[in-house]
Amino acid sequence: MKKIALVGCGMIGSYIAKSAAENKFADAAFVYDADPEKAKALQGAHVLGEPAAVADTGADLVIEAATAQAVHAIAPQVLKKTDLLVFSITSLADDDFRESLREICRNHKTRLYIPHGAILGLDGIFDGRSVLESVTIKTTKNPNNLGLKEPASGVLYDGPTRGACEEFPRNVNVHAAVAVAGIGFDRTHSLVVADPQTNQMTHEIRVKGQGLEWVISITSRAVGAVTGSYTPESAAMTVRRILASDYDIVLA
Repeated sequence: MKKIALVGCGMIGSYIAKSAAENKFADAAFVYDADPEKAKALQGAHVLGEPAAVADTGADLVIEAATAQAVHAIAPQVLKKTDLLVFSITSLADDDFRESLREICRNHKTRLYIPHGAILGLDGIFDGRSVLESVTIKTTKNPNNLGLKEPASGVLYDGPTRGACEEFPRNVNVHAAVAVAGIGFDRTHSLVVADPQTNQMTHEIRVKGQGLEWVISITSRAVGAVTGSYTPESAAMTVRRILASDYDIVLA
């Protein structure tokens, strides 16, 4: 069974470990979390003392489900040895950092995976990026799920996705994914909206291009501080698809 190493044992990380064990597609063999008690809760896994240690575990796949800072801390060393899946995609808004990771992947024949997470249609945006003219993504959440210290309502951000990543690094990872897959952090347009009356997380993506126009709307119930109900299952199945070695119908 293939081995995975987890950095971050919150809702997404722990769900991946649980699903991997139940569905027998991987062994969560190594874990790190800033809160050691969360790491110890994943029974059977070796608890690492620092995040950088994941680079030396020999895991088939390292999974970051923590923070953008964690990506910066581990990605360069991990990608010199094995593949890496990152959920804190706002870390890639730093152009120099992103390009340095591309170079490491080319030199060491490894892959940096970007999950679709809470949204749909990332594959279509990636495949059509050469003919896209505009991409807008609007996220609406309860202010409690936006990490705000003060009450808020209405549009909190309206501008290039690069700025949204700076202001809401934990809340716009899907915006960052759309930007990386499509027309970049400066041409992709982001809106972040606070709605005190909702318990849902809604993402609406509008794409226009040469002979095409798409509107994709995704809504899921909030189940964590920044996570919707669809995201943990999406995350686990992304890991399963990356590690799959069976010969079957394959989503491409």
